[in-house]
Amino acid sequence: MTDKPRIVLAHNERVARETLARDLTQKGYDVRATESFDTLWRWIRGNEADLVLIDVDIPDPARNGFELLKQIREVCPHLPALVLSAENTVLTSLLAARFGAFDYFPKPFSFDQLASSIASALQQPLQEQKTRKSRTDLPLIGSSDPMQSVYRQIAQATQSDLPLLITGETGTGKSLVAKMLHDYGERAEDGYAVLHLPLPEKGFDAALKTAITQAQNGTLVLDELSALSDGQQAQLIRILSFFDDQKHAPRLVTTTRFVVSEHGVVEGISLELLYRLNTLHINLPPLRDRHQDYAELARAFCSELSKGQKTLSDEAEHSLAGRAWPGNVRELRNVIQRATLMARREIIAPDDIHIIATETYNDNDNALEEAIARALAAYLQDTGQQNTIDDLYNQTLCALERPLLKRVMAMADGNQLKAARILGINRNTLHKKLTRYHIRPNQT
Repeated sequence: MTDKPRIVLAHNERVARETLARDLTQKGYDVRATESFDTLWRWIRGNEADLVLIDVDIPDPARNGFELLKQIREVCPHLPALVLSAENTVLTSLLAARFGAFDYFPKPFSFDQLASSIASALQQPLQEQKTRKSRTDLPLIGSSDPMQSVYRQIAQATQSDLPLLITGETGTGKSLVAKMLHDYGERAEDGYAVLHLPLPEKGFDAALKTAITQAQNGTLVLDELSALSDGQQAQLIRILSFFDDQKHAPRLVTTTRFVVSEHGVVEGISLELLYRLNTLHINLPPLRDRHQDYAELARAFCSELSKGQKTLSDEAEHSLAGRAWPGNVRELRNVIQRATLMARREIIAPDDIHIIATETYNDNDNALEEAIARALAAYLQDTGQQNTIDDLYNQTLCALERPLLKRVMAMADGNQLKAARILGINRNTLHKKLTRYHIRPNQT
């Protein structure tokens, strides 16, 4: 009888299996290794393990690795299990979480990370998992290391009801992740509501309360939290203060395109609000940091958008590399959508790939455009006059121009010449606009 923690593992590759068993033994564990699910199951049923490590890629006509994991959860609900797989997709990660795996590692994996997870699993009691629905139409695609980290975080977050903050540039998939967390979480059968921000001041409180009611006992998503005004953030804090006492309060998931700094600060969000909402955090990497995923994403979009009728040539795939992709995955999808629509051949060539020049276009441009679009939509919805407003074009330009001029004049410390340079207009033109909008410069 040994006092060492007992690990049983199943792996489909002999060399990798022997190496893993040897390295874990050197870490001080009592290790038994096999290539057979039947043998692994016999050890588990015989109470011969403190932790199980399963390679779900092992071919077995009787059952797959996830079915075995489900059996382990039913018979030994407190036995921690870790999953290994060469199928490094978000579906694999979510299935591992769904059937109660403590952690999931795509091949090839870092042994140091695996060893650290094993140590944590042996120290923490494992809770029984509820069965969740299974889907295969998952929107996140990518085998790169940054995405593997995201998959693991998503899988872990589905096991919790804690508030979650999702950060990432425009077009990285924040809304997709928020919906996925709901669909695979404990509250999947309950309400789901998304509140797109900003909203007009006078309608914010009512819209928020309506969304909370719709998401009762489910998930409430606040999209682009940084768009809230200071007053709206204060209102939100007051409402959230009652959540702890409400039995059917929804889980809060918030998104923002701004990053969390090393000091725990997010631009545009008060610290008091951030402390309430940033219990868990997932940051989605921009497409430019996912070079390994370009081709995989493009192929998936091409198949989806052409209904399997068209494919990308190798040259077309290569033409996608080395670009800035300020619109991230959303921009790439739009490019492929145009290509599948315009290409006359079944195999899409580089000439069919048309990408808008992005040298002077960045994520801030895109984010500004989206913020203006949301504000305009909220205004039209609030007034209820979408079909009766006259001269909407000029009204919109005036509504944008006045705060822009005030902001730039403040940046220029009231110096009209400097402000005109920033704006790229003539000083006389600026002076006329300041007069029109009754803006008083500090300095002329």
